[in-house]
Order: sequence, then C-alpha cells, then structure tokens
Amino acid sequence: MSTVVETVTALVNPILDEHHFYLADLEFVKEGASWFLRVYIDKPGGITLEECVLVSEALSES
Repeated sequence: MSTVVETVTALVNPILDEHHFYLADLEFVKEGASWFLRVYIDKPGGITLEECVLVSEALSES
C-alpha cells in the first residue's frame, strides 16, 4: 500500500508545483470491496472546484 502512496506522490508533486499548490494529504484506503485513492490539495486562500478538476485530470493523464 505504501508503494501506491509513494508512486502517486511522485506523480502529483510536479503537477502541484506547477500550479503553486501543495499536497495536504494522500490516502489509499479500502472501503467495503473497493479501494479509494484520495489526494487532498491546498494553497493559501483555498482551492476551487476548477483547480481540483485540473489536478484530477492531469493526474489521470500520468
């Protein structure tokens, strides 16, 4: 499980750096029969929904 977190952290950090965001938390958890990856991002002043979409789409392309 820590390998997933390490891999995703390595993928998401350059995306966040490019947009001046930071990684607040990252978790890979099993809930019921499914696994969920949650990436929590932030910046001074807060994150907008559009910024969440931007990071999500960029991470999906990685």
